[in-house]
Amino acid sequence: MNKDLTRNASDNKDRESTERTSRENGPVTVELLEALRDGDHEAYKTVYLHYRGPIENFLYKLLRSREEAEEIAQHVFMTLWERRAELDPSKNIRTLLYTIARNAVVNLFKRQRVFEKYQKMQDSGEQDLLTGEDLLIAQEKELLIELAVKNMPPMRRKIFEMSRQQNLSHEEIAQHLDTSKHNVANHLSQALKKIKRTLK
Repeated sequence: MNKDLTRNASDNKDRESTERTSRENGPVTVELLEALRDGDHEAYKTVYLHYRGPIENFLYKLLRSREEAEEIAQHVFMTLWERRAELDPSKNIRTLLYTIARNAVVNLFKRQRVFEKYQKMQDSGEQDLLTGEDLLIAQEKELLIELAVKNMPPMRRKIFEMSRQQNLSHEEIAQHLDTSKHNVANHLSQALKKIKRTLK
């Protein structure tokens, strides 16, 4: 009898997990994800059509470029197809897609920063000082900070940049933007909290 109870509890747990995944994925069911894992093109098309819009909007908020957002979204779904055999249908595919998208943005920022650094050193005649490590590795924390700042509301981003990049005081920023010092301080506080959350 104990074995039956244990088996029933396990079955209920599996059923609850499946139901939760179905709710989170909407019309993208576990059965459809199993078909995708097995290489079904129609299943892939269903996932693509269901998540393309949300993924592009997520990327646009990070990049502020519709063209780049669409390009990286295509990369996200190509990656999904290439890695379909690794797919776990019992898990939330939405989380997987957003993780791929976020990593793609970080990699894009890495390439941009390395290219800019190379150009500056080339212009100054110091390109020989650029090591292979410099070309291949970017500081993860700096990239995440850039991403967090880029995704801030326009006013908060402006205040943060004026404070950190232009080294302006709260009073100078307030005068320049025709706002109060209290408002400036509040925006900077919220900006720093967002960055701290990003780095956790």
